[in-house]
Amino acid sequence: MAQEAVVDFEKEGIELLKDFGLDEDEAKVYLGLLRMGSSKASEISHFTQTDRVRGYKILENLKNQGFVTSTLSSPIKFSANEPKEILLDIIKKRKQEAEKLENNVEKLLEILNKVKTNQETANLPKLTVISGRENIYDQIIKIIDETTDELYLVTTVSDLIRMYYTDIPEAIKKASKRNVVIKLMTELEISTKLECAKRLGVNYFKIAKLPSQGRIICNSSQVLMSGYTSSTSSQSTSDDSALVTNSDEISGNMRSLCKFMWKIGKEIRVDKTKDEPSQQKETTALVVDDDPDAVEMFSDYLEIKGIQVVGKCKNGKEGVDVYEQLRPDVVFLDIMMPEYDGFYALKKIREINPESKVIMVTADFTSETKKKLREMKPTDVIYKPYDVEKILGQLF
Repeated sequence: MAQEAVVDFEKEGIELLKDFGLDEDEAKVYLGLLRMGSSKASEISHFTQTDRVRGYKILENLKNQGFVTSTLSSPIKFSANEPKEILLDIIKKRKQEAEKLENNVEKLLEILNKVKTNQETANLPKLTVISGRENIYDQIIKIIDETTDELYLVTTVSDLIRMYYTDIPEAIKKASKRNVVIKLMTELEISTKLECAKRLGVNYFKIAKLPSQGRIICNSSQVLMSGYTSSTSSQSTSDDSALVTNSDEISGNMRSLCKFMWKIGKEIRVDKTKDEPSQQKETTALVVDDDPDAVEMFSDYLEIKGIQVVGKCKNGKEGVDVYEQLRPDVVFLDIMMPEYDGFYALKKIREINPESKVIMVTADFTSETKKKLREMKPTDVIYKPYDVEKILGQLF
């Protein structure tokens, strides 16, 4: 396997190991030990480019967490434990911890309610900062569930697409059955609006000039506000944050703003029949990237734009095979992939069809890659993090 592919695998492995309780340095040392086999602490530190003192402490931490074992020999050697057994054991322990919490919650609530003072507390407004996109979406669902009359949903197209893959559409569906009116406002081109609204199940939809590239979710009693939401798939979910408050003053002001935006916005009908012919010739596309989240996000943008994604592939060889079968109008092709990279796919696709339209998508700014791109002459090159609207401009 090429060195670049190994590096990419290790980067992804480090990120995933963080979910299992390791920090970045610990994950790097564990992966290094998997590659090296049984080794001395000094050898491991040298291989992973870690300070020797720090490296020994990391190995001890990994040993305490069950990722590593050491010998009784002199000098001591460390070995990486079997990954599957470790990860399954961690999952088992976390499930047991969750079950313990569930079993104790009623008893704890009983104790806390007895401790709580009986004195009536003032109904003071509350303000909470929420971090992490999943937590924000959970809060949006909570607000939707608690709404009894009318709710404004103001956000960007990228955020709407992300919402589609959560339980928000189901919450909207349930709210509609309770006769809650959910009014969606977003900045979308006329040709993209209907499908996006249908995906969320929203029946009231307007195009409006948003006050920011963030989000506002507002009902009669509370409001959730976020800052800038990136249109690129590379934005970290942990960087997303939101402010939630039940302040009458803030909620009232934001509600007034939403009412004004709704009043001046352009109303759109969402009940367009499926049989209505399209005004635009449907373009077909193939998306090739080893990152499944990037593939799904980018494909959704294309679909909303009216471009039919006929294939989604995870490596260059698969992309070539699908291209030969389907002959799409355009191929969006990532360069850095662990198996059969984008250069391989570009070469093979051009052998099949010298006139093929292939747009390379990459985060690699090295001179070597740029030189190779000049030599192979793809239709265009888009650098990550990319602007989807600019990419779509290549098609029309």
